[in-house]
Amino acid sequence: MAALEALDFVPTVDKFTPLSQHQEQTPGTFFDGPPVLHLHAPNTHITLPHASHQKHQPLKSLAENVNADAAQEGNVRLEDVDVWVTSKHLILHSTNSNGGCRITYPAITITAIDGDAVLLELNLSDADTADDDIEYFQLKIFATAVQYGASDAQATAGSSNGTNGTTSDNDATTALYKAIADCQELNPDPPMPGEEGEDGEPVFDETAPGATGWITSENMDQFMDADGNFRMPEGVTFIGGESEEQEGATTEGVQAPLGEGAGRTRTAAEAGVEREDENKWRATGD
Repeated sequence: MAALEALDFVPTVDKFTPLSQHQEQTPGTFFDGPPVLHLHAPNTHITLPHASHQKHQPLKSLAENVNADAAQEGNVRLEDVDVWVTSKHLILHSTNSNGGCRITYPAITITAIDGDAVLLELNLSDADTADDDIEYFQLKIFATAVQYGASDAQATAGSSNGTNGTTSDNDATTALYKAIADCQELNPDPPMPGEEGEDGEPVFDETAPGATGWITSENMDQFMDADGNFRMPEGVTFIGGESEEQEGATTEGVQAPLGEGAGRTRTAAEAGVEREDENKWRATGD
């Protein structure tokens, strides 16, 4: 999933599940229905670097034409942007251009309050981007009112009903900040290869050479020593290897002794004697 995508619908309250309604549902229905609307901040204005606005088409769709003076100063200011904080994405929609975008929460690396704005640091680079090439930029949202989705009359910074944990003293900036932070917790960063997952087991890249246990041309060097002899890399397991070792071991973990004659090569004479005895047994048994 891309960190930034163009919006393919016009967001309205009826396209989401209000948070208050979601909280009344049973756990079995949590994952049914549309995304949960944590907060709606209408008619905000946002600022971001002019270069980032021009580089990313979904952001550019919020306003195709920007003030030339603002562009020269490095940042652009986009007016009349509705902000929808949902359980899946942070949605920005312009009522002027009717364009919009949605941002995944893992792409938001920093969330903070900066004066009367909510400051977001965004990383829209792909996972394969080299560290030196990763692009970070700051987007600020200036909100003057917030709604919670249950009804348009539900208000604003000065009259919250406690949804999202806000109180009557919270202003729009604080309410918006908390809603975004809450949704970030609902959408944590996916674990990277080598890190532990939710079950405590290390996460590895299944696409990495040798991850499947097969020896291929890509990982052949891992199974050969400097002289070209085959070797098993340290820590590598193979199908059946662990169980077979356990079957041949005692309870103390020591290899069980082999049976009589194991590993000894029999002579042809010995083998002939056995066949002769076997033939005699068959003959007497007729």
